[in-house]
Amino acid sequence: MSLRQHSLQIRLIGLMLAAVLIFGLAAGIQSYHNALHEADEIFDAQLAQLGQTLLAVAIHADDDETASNGPIAHKYQRSLAFQVWSTEHDQPRLLLHSGKSTSVLPDPLPEEGFSHGELQGERWRYYRQRDPSRELEVIVGQSDLARNDLAREVAWHNLQPFLFGLPLLAIAALIAIRLGLQPLRKLAHELQQRSPERLDPVRLEDSPTEIAPVIEALDRLFARVAATLENERRFTSDASHELRTPLAALRAQVQAAMLTENSVERLESLHKALQGTDRMSHLVGQLLTLARLDELSASTHLEPVDLAAVTRECCAELGPEALARNIELELNGEDTAPISGSPDLLRVLVRNLLDNAIRYTPVGGHIIVAIRILKNSAQQLEVCDSGPGVPDEQLAQLGQRFSRFNPTQAEGVGLGLSIALRIAEIHRARIAFSRGTAAGGLRVSAEFPPLSH
Repeated sequence: MSLRQHSLQIRLIGLMLAAVLIFGLAAGIQSYHNALHEADEIFDAQLAQLGQTLLAVAIHADDDETASNGPIAHKYQRSLAFQVWSTEHDQPRLLLHSGKSTSVLPDPLPEEGFSHGELQGERWRYYRQRDPSRELEVIVGQSDLARNDLAREVAWHNLQPFLFGLPLLAIAALIAIRLGLQPLRKLAHELQQRSPERLDPVRLEDSPTEIAPVIEALDRLFARVAATLENERRFTSDASHELRTPLAALRAQVQAAMLTENSVERLESLHKALQGTDRMSHLVGQLLTLARLDELSASTHLEPVDLAAVTRECCAELGPEALARNIELELNGEDTAPISGSPDLLRVLVRNLLDNAIRYTPVGGHIIVAIRILKNSAQQLEVCDSGPGVPDEQLAQLGQRFSRFNPTQAEGVGLGLSIALRIAEIHRARIAFSRGTAAGGLRVSAEFPPLSH
């Protein structure tokens, strides 16, 4: 099982103990090196002291060879050896030596003072001192094994309490972490006790500052979910109302066609029923488009698109409808307008803006479509019509779902601008509504950010 699959409590304990263990091992290694250095200093001082003592003893000793064969008083005594030589008349003669040392000089002869050398396959530390006036020389040596053993023992004794205390440290850490994670368990209990309908902010007393960002994020999530659910409830209610009205009218027209015996009245009722069917088909299509857009997020499937080319295509597509109502449709501005977007969604946006303008522009009116590059390199699409416009106090309500102004003047379902606003949001664009200055009707401007490379 990986560490990620463990509980947070086990992860914290494991990481803490691992960090403590690594620190302890590093401290043990450092303790070993420090102990070895101190042992070297102490043993070197002892070698020097022993050498000088032996040299002083040899000055007052007789010339007979003497060996130190006393009992071993300490385990480190076996690693110590010494020799005192007389170099009179350039004839080296051994005067005094330890029981372990041989009767021959070390080969090669150690340098005067402190040095290292090999003896019987072991590495030794030597101290050599001469007395030229009396032609005496002392060599004291000690095996490095003794120094290393001492350093290891010191390091091990320092590390023992730490290693044996790890289980106690783990138990203490477990209790401390369990108490520290108590607010998380309270938060989990609070969320488990909530019903799906409860979307009010979380209230947790005495919560630590580390959990505050989590609670704040949950509160923001609950607020967004509540707003989304409210929008869905309102949308469902409005959609059911909008569908119920044309269905009732369609039923009435069909019943009228069935009851009348006049063929002209029957055809008129069937024609109105067909218009109602077209309106319902348009409404269902808009609802499906809006539902699909609600599932998308910002920057979804965006690619380089020429907004000017998309606008020309939509103008050519809706041009015959404008001509049928004797409406002049004018397109001017930039030949190219590169932006990041979805070609299909941009066609829906431009088509809805043009369709809305054509619906509310009276016969013989004028619609101006313009593409501009702004100072900040953003691309702007502008649609101005010569319709009745919208009062200033109602401009802020434009784009709300199923909101219609002057419903008797033009047919529609009140979703075209809502769809345009949602598509603009997906493209990180901004749509603004204002009174038209040239044509006098409604002015809609959509500002798109520059093409990102």
